[in-house]
Amino acid sequence: MDIAITALTRELFDVYCAIGIKSYRQFYLHLWEDEDPAPYINTSFTQSILGQELAHPNHEHFIIYQGASPVGIFKVLLHSKIAPYSSKEAFLLEKLYLLREYSGKGIGTEVLNFAENKAKELKKEILWLDTMKKGPALNFYLKNGFKILREGVLDLPNVLENERQMLILYKTV
Repeated sequence: MDIAITALTRELFDVYCAIGIKSYRQFYLHLWEDEDPAPYINTSFTQSILGQELAHPNHEHFIIYQGASPVGIFKVLLHSKIAPYSSKEAFLLEKLYLLREYSGKGIGTEVLNFAENKAKELKKEILWLDTMKKGPALNFYLKNGFKILREGVLDLPNVLENERQMLILYKTV
């Protein structure tokens, strides 16, 4: 598989936003009132948000390419506490979105390996993430060695009440 992971630069903001929005809309419209994910899109995939996050040393964003085609994005927080772990011990995979046509081809597993290696380089104890309680992502993470730490809730405006349930997962690195 010809996968490349490229760190986000200002010149790639448009690509990151386009892939992030398209992949998010392919998988998560059902979470939102009127299938309108604007509350999430507007806090994740705008030039100004990316500019602020790129300037923060704790945030790293990446674009995933297969050959010359961008096929997904992901974001990590290098130091992010989750009880009972301190930010010194914990590494967060905050976003991982692949375009639907590239899902199920092993790309996500390569991204998890990349994130896990980055966490190991930083001498972290765990890699953690949030995922929806319902949906295919949960099985993907469990298959890749993650365990359930506890339940959580998606706390954004306009998310349908019956779709708010999340799980916090972790993996020892």
